[in-house]
Amino acid sequence: MRSNLITVFTAVASVLLVAQVAAADQVQEQFRLVEQRMAEMEDRLQATSSELQSARATVQEQQALLTDAGLVDSADSGLRSGVGSFFEMVDISGVAAASYNHRLIKADDPNGGNDLFKYPNANTFQVDQIWVTIDKAPTEESRGGFHAEFATGASAQPQGSNNNTNTRTNNQGNPITGTNSRGTGVPYLYSGYVSYLAPVGNGVQVDLGRLATVLGAEVVQTNGNFNITQGAVFGLQPVTYDGVSLSTQITDEISLTAGVVNDVYSDTDVSADNNKAYFGQVGYARDTLGLNVGVIYGDSDEGFCQAPNGTQNDCTTSVVDVVLTLDPTDNISLWLNYDWVHVDGVNQNGGGQSGNGNAHGVAAAGRVGITDTLGLATRLEYVNLSNQLTGNASSKNAELLTVTGTLDKTLAEGLVTRLELRYDKDLNNAGGRFATRGNAGTTYDSQLVALWQMSYAF
Repeated sequence: MRSNLITVFTAVASVLLVAQVAAADQVQEQFRLVEQRMAEMEDRLQATSSELQSARATVQEQQALLTDAGLVDSADSGLRSGVGSFFEMVDISGVAAASYNHRLIKADDPNGGNDLFKYPNANTFQVDQIWVTIDKAPTEESRGGFHAEFATGASAQPQGSNNNTNTRTNNQGNPITGTNSRGTGVPYLYSGYVSYLAPVGNGVQVDLGRLATVLGAEVVQTNGNFNITQGAVFGLQPVTYDGVSLSTQITDEISLTAGVVNDVYSDTDVSADNNKAYFGQVGYARDTLGLNVGVIYGDSDEGFCQAPNGTQNDCTTSVVDVVLTLDPTDNISLWLNYDWVHVDGVNQNGGGQSGNGNAHGVAAAGRVGITDTLGLATRLEYVNLSNQLTGNASSKNAELLTVTGTLDKTLAEGLVTRLELRYDKDLNNAGGRFATRGNAGTTYDSQLVALWQMSYAF
């Protein structure tokens, strides 16, 4: 009996032992497979790491080449093209504007207006301006810069005594040579110059090329003004000229600008003589108040400087300009502009006396923002021009009164429509510079014009 129990126990133990041995073999096999897979993964990781190191070395080599070529800032954590950085510093802006005008007095007059008014034709649609400005202002980090403005359109042409061909004549109607006339449909360079910010004091900016004048409250670019039309006082001022200017900020409130240019009014590319003109302006701005006092003095080849016999005369002309601006509230803006033009004509080779006289002009304007998208502006002007400067044989001076009202409405971002009513009155009806119109030389003492304009600024 005992031997049977031993035999049974031995058999059971053998079975259990064989099962355990078999299980152990399976576990061992699983461990072996795991180790094999881990080895394979380690090999793959090693290969991947080698590829990453190789790619990193390639990137570093390429970055070093770009840095040496000056196309990448080594202090920058990423790659950046020098061309991309340049365009980040350039501002591009401008305006496109078109209008319709209708003459309410003498509505059938196809050539109405005066030479200080750039909407002369009755019942006319016109492209006012296509204007593009490219500007890279000099800074302490990048002291070089440039500026260029290209314009075309009927009202993009400087008016009055500035590059308007119908005024560049002498007292006998003979054209003056050396002017820069432009067709209204031909794009032209309004202003363009290269700049340098010199590390002197608070910084002195030097601009060399064709410069826009610093004088006056209004500008040629239409969306820079309260009204659609520029005023008669604007026509007394220079618009652009070729030369060099230096400007600096003396304090946070006081600025100073001075320069030398070819001519008081002319912006021709070539100076016809050795004479030059000199200008300067002191500006004060604080909170809601601004005051600019400027003057330009020197050579002028304008029509009023030519002797009656047609001989070209280089007379000395000065323009004193004062502009006061005031913004008493967020929705009210005001300005006052006074100009005094003095022409000192001389006799030349017995040719007679050229223009010798004075012109005075004062303009006041304001705009009220009725809502965030609706505004109302008005402008009142008076100009007195010596008869010697108009070429008029009458002893009367030309006196002009203008009243302008403009309603503006923002239709969408950048898109503005304006309605304007402008009245001009020649107080002396002197038949001079301000009142000549009509096909047969007929003169009238007043005009009333309604205008509608749409403009998009970008």
